[in-house]
Amino acid sequence: MKTPALYFFRSVCALVLMPLVFIVVYPLVYMILPETTDRLADLPRDLAIFILVEAVVVPIVSVWLYIRSRREPSESRRREARDTRDVL
Repeated sequence: MKTPALYFFRSVCALVLMPLVFIVVYPLVYMILPETTDRLADLPRDLAIFILVEAVVVPIVSVWLYIRSRREPSESRRREARDTRDVL
């Protein structure tokens, strides 16, 4: 699998798995918390932070990784750059 396709696949997986983890793990952690800390848990705030990460950070990092991978020279170009047979 080529690198840009791999980055795209990983980004889609992250965008799908993060909400699932939040939906499953958050209630479990909430149940485990002691009552004094239980009162401090704030679902709307945590959900806002999660949505910010999900909607802003993950796509920006994904685009950055995709662009970075597209700018890297291919293996054939790297081989041509290191080829010294025609120097002499």
